Amino acid sequence: MRRLVLAAGTALVLLGAPACTGEDEPQEAANVIAPRAPGESSSPATADQIAALAEEQGHNEADVVYLVQMIEHHGQALEMTDLAPERHRREGIGGIADRISAAQGPEITAMEGWLETHVFGPARENPAHQNFCGLEGDGGHHEEGEVPACDLQVEHGEMPGMVSDEDMGRLEAADGDAFDRLFVELMSAHHRGAVTMAEEVLENGRDQTVMKMANDLIAEQNTEIDRMEAVLENED
Repeated sequence: MRRLVLAAGTALVLLGAPACTGEDEPQEAANVIAPRAPGESSSPATADQIAALAEEQGHNEADVVYLVQMIEHHGQALEMTDLAPERHRREGIGGIADRISAAQGPEITAMEGWLETHVFGPARENPAHQNFCGLEGDGGHHEEGEVPACDLQVEHGEMPGMVSDEDMGRLEAADGDAFDRLFVELMSAHHRGAVTMAEEVLENGRDQTVMKMANDLIAEQNTEIDRMEAVLENED
């Protein structure tokens, strides 16, 4: 387990340079998916569910935790796609790796930008703002002039779909057909884990931008799973 203490003053060091978030632009309402029990397919939320969600204001702890964890999750996917150019055999695998990299790099930037705007920026501007993480309660007592910390845990091994160090080593050592098959196996599991995380934040989160990010991720990564499986079937 790796504990990540996200203090406002160190946000850029931990998460990289944030992107502009376009706060002045109108935001499109999220196409909300209603999660179901494990093993059941997700379905569109009802009008009442969407209306209830639209009435919610601000963000909560689930939104913040999701983005912090998904940045880490996406980061590992980029490590995997970086291995593909020199190892893959099937042309389709190379194309899929390129698409994943092209999509998830900007998504990391967008998530970092949201955290900067809604979490770290407000804390730097007003250190007395106790609840900048969206956590319950006032976040505890802070001395005058002290920047409050958003104390979250990023547990590498407990996030769904994360690849173990052993399996990452296997992927690095593989080549050709063996690489293609292992890449599809590990990346498909990685994508399914990300979908699980996105469905959880749709159920427990509050922020409309985070909801939109999660919905887009579900559609994108389910499509990529289908593409990877098709490549193995069609390019043998």
